Amino acid sequence: MGCCEALMRAILIIINIVVSAAGVVLLIVGGIYLTKQWDFFDGLADYSSSIKPVLVPMMVMGGILLVVGLVGCIGACSQKSGLLNIYFVVILVCVVAELIVLIYGYVKKDSIKKEVKKGTEDYFAQYKAFVHDDKNANDLDDSVIFAVNVLQSVAECCGTTDEKYWGTGDKYPPGCCKSWDGKNQTWDKENALKKCNGETDIYTEGCIKRTEDLVNGLGVLIIIVIALIIVFEIFCMIAACVAKKNDYVA
Repeated sequence: MGCCEALMRAILIIINIVVSAAGVVLLIVGGIYLTKQWDFFDGLADYSSSIKPVLVPMMVMGGILLVVGLVGCIGACSQKSGLLNIYFVVILVCVVAELIVLIYGYVKKDSIKKEVKKGTEDYFAQYKAFVHDDKNANDLDDSVIFAVNVLQSVAECCGTTDEKYWGTGDKYPPGCCKSWDGKNQTWDKENALKKCNGETDIYTEGCIKRTEDLVNGLGVLIIIVIALIIVFEIFCMIAACVAKKNDYVA
């Protein structure tokens, strides 16, 4: 076996050990929370309904990573064509699926932007009706109040168009204030608005434009990440081909 083949085989083994370890970690963390959740994470009890739907996919992903990693690692160690062929096919399916996701995302990018804009406008409209005591407004869920303020704080914006959107005089949702840190915040009507520390403490850019910029930036980041993953997976496929090459020579 040549140096190149030996190097590729060693790299493939190391990569799949890491992949298997990642799968084990996801399975253990998910399993511990599901079985002993209140013993270890009693502070998260109020959020269990939101966390549990994330745990199942996480554990499924952990199982997939563990199986794929073991197949690749054992196949590379033994240089058995059968195992490495299975590994190659699984990685190839992942590459194809990721390419489909990229193409789908590109085709649907305008629809995604519209949905994000619609959701933002709807949440902000609910909040505005809430603070203006609109008779048609229902009691606002804490999650909506939290989402609007966090979005304004993170995106550094205020209102859908600008700070004047709220029409509440010199008071604004806390997230409009640059000095707001989100600590010790209670989400009731009395605390839904606050005075910022002067005009310079208020974000003036509208959140619709800012969210569009964030979506565009996130889209580019996702494309780069998926492209890097595809390159990495293609490398693993090549390594698998090289590692099984000697199975025919032997």
